[in-house]
Formats: sequence, C-alpha cells, structure tokens
Amino acid sequence: MLRYLTLLLFVAAGCSAGVPREKLGREVKLTVLVDKVMQPVAGWKTEEWMVREAAEAGFNVYSPRHGYEDLEAVRRVSEWCAKYGIYHLVWMRGTLTAPEGAESDGRRLVWPNGGEQLLWSPNSDAFWEWTTRYIIEYAKISRELPSLLGVFLDYENYAPGAQNNCYELSYDLDILRRFAAAKQVELPELQPAERRQWLVDKGLHDAFEAYQVDHWRERCRTLRQAVDRLDPKFQFCIYPAPGTPFMVRACYPEWTTKAAPIILADPWTYGRASRFAPQERALQKNREILERGLQIPREAGIPYIYIGGIDPVVGGADPEFSGKNAVMCSEVTDGYWIFYEGPTYTKDDHKQYFKWFRWANEAIAAGRLAREIQQAAIDDGMLEFYRVGMLRVAMGDTSIEEMMRIVPAEFLGGDA
Repeated sequence: MLRYLTLLLFVAAGCSAGVPREKLGREVKLTVLVDKVMQPVAGWKTEEWMVREAAEAGFNVYSPRHGYEDLEAVRRVSEWCAKYGIYHLVWMRGTLTAPEGAESDGRRLVWPNGGEQLLWSPNSDAFWEWTTRYIIEYAKISRELPSLLGVFLDYENYAPGAQNNCYELSYDLDILRRFAAAKQVELPELQPAERRQWLVDKGLHDAFEAYQVDHWRERCRTLRQAVDRLDPKFQFCIYPAPGTPFMVRACYPEWTTKAAPIILADPWTYGRASRFAPQERALQKNREILERGLQIPREAGIPYIYIGGIDPVVGGADPEFSGKNAVMCSEVTDGYWIFYEGPTYTKDDHKQYFKWFRWANEAIAAGRLAREIQQAAIDDGMLEFYRVGMLRVAMGDTSIEEMMRIVPAEFLGGDA
C-alpha cells in the first residue's frame, strides 16, 4: 500500500528528481542529448543554461559535442548535471588523426586492399596513449562526481579515404612485424596492397587476425582495469552500434562489466529509411532494424545497454517523427539518443524539436511509472481501484490528486 501511494504522489507532483546512476538504462530508459545546437550559441562552449534546458526537456543525460579535451570544462558540466539531476557523458572521437611522414610511418591505418588513411592504427601506442590519457582523467572526475556517467566514443570514420567505420583489421607494418616476430616468420618487403594476400598465401591470415584481435583485447582490458581502480561504475558508450569488428570483438568483452554495462549507441534509426515513407511504416522499419541490431550483443552474451539513435538532419526526421521515433526506440531498446544537429537554437525549428522531444520524454517516463503503479496496485490488492481510477484520469473525469483523496478507507489503516 505504501509503495502504491508513493508512486501516485510521484506522478501527482510531476517529480523529475535525479535517477540513481545504477538504474539508468536498466529500470529507467536512457534519454541522451548529444548537443550540436545549443553549444554553437556560446562558441562551442557549454554553459549552465544548456544543461538546464536539456534537463527541463526531460533528458537524463547531456553530452556536449565539443570540449572533451578541456578537463576543467568536463568537471563544470558534470557539476551542472548534478545540480539539475541528470548525468554527463563526455563525447570523444574514437579515432586519432596521424601526421604525414616518418613520425607515423608504418603505424597508420591500412585497409585490406592497401588503402592507407591518416589515422593512427588501433594497434599503435600513440592511439592507445591518447585514448587512455583522457579516459583516465574522466574516471578521476567520475570518482568525485558520480554525475559523470562515462565516455561516448565515436568510431565513425570521418577521415579522407574511409572505406568503413573504425576499426577492421589493419595491415600496418608495425603489427605485421610484431606478428612475424611472434610466429618466427621472415617478413619480406611488401607494399601495403600486397600484405593481406601474402598472409593468405602463407596460410597465416587466420593466425594474424587472432593475434591482432588479442592485441586489441589486451589494450581494452588494460584500460578497463585502470578505470575500475578509480570508478568501477564508469561506463563506456560506443558508436556506431551494433559495431565494427574492433567494437564487437574487443570493446564488447573487455569494456563491459555487471556494474558498468557497455552502452551501445545505434545510428541506423536516425530518420526514415525512405524520406517520404509514411510515418507508421517508417517507425515499423526502424523497429525491425533495432531488433536485428540487438541480436549482436545478445549473442555475445555480455551485459549491455542498447539505445536507438535519432538525427534531425537526416531525411524524413521531422520533429513529430523524431519524437515518435524516440518513444519507439525506448519501447524496443533501453532508451534513445539524439545526435542533435540541423536546427538553429534561435529559430522555430529548435522549439519544434524540443517540443516533441519533451513530449517523448514525458511519454517514456509516464509509461514506466504506469507499469510500476499497476504492479504496486496488484501487490497491494488495489488493482480494480487502479484500473477504474486510471481510466477516469485518461478520460479527463478526475485527476491523480483526486484518486489520492478517494483511496478506499480500508487501505489507509494498514501499512500507510
């Protein structure tokens, strides 16, 4: 009886108090705003009003697109998030640009066909030293400020010459030399385009693949262990889910724990699959996309939190569709996230998107509370009262406050 009345009071008060960290994505749906609309107003800096507006719109996680390298700013944003009862997810690109020339020769990303990009290979010390340096600092802040939830790592490949997202196997000279030394194999002079075929011809490609994946896993494991010494609840969020080979075969098993499940941010539901597809058909298509994507972490057998993505700049992602897409994503997965770009803060389009996102966040929260209230009513022997009362609320004949006033007297004399 006490739990049921408490939940009714929660709804009646319109309460938006902070959710305990361990409930995010488990009992409470994640609603994540990656901000590229408010930050530009202040020269790509985060100001307190941005966090407040995100919280007022019902988001429980704020992730500013810029500022990962400014540790004082990271701390300030985390403090503001704590003030407004939400969480901070530090957005950080998961790839690191490599310079041309001798400094990175042999350690740049090389694709199977020999194509090379000016990105440090995921096998390079430079890549891991950079990644580790920032994430360890975030974990130190998270230990002091639990409002810092973790890091959002973006493995989309934005660099010239991209062939896929990051990362697949890299055929850089550094990893080839290490592999050859480990296997005691003589490595001839090979052009980048010849390396994969040489491994295949020598019957070594499977062993090379296993060697490189083991190397990734060791690097990921070392970072997770270092983070755990600071804050075992610190979470890694990786994009684009369900993931590249690097994400699935190394990040999945090594960065997730029971205390801090990995968060998988899916981008394949950003808008409508076809720009002019009717709303219901487009929502159904996105539902099917998410259900397929979910199979990957399910088959991996790991603790995870999966969230569907929305991006207003994508074709067909108008405000109403985006709001309803958010609700659908939260029905199928553990919440949703928005790569919030396209609208201009000072124009009406931003107001329209935030109107629909506020609607979505309220609908998501109301759905959760309705389920909790119903279960509490069942537990407390008040199911019929709940059914009749909530029907009258839905029809506008009464209010939650009135339901509280007319609770049957026999229920007020017990554990209330």
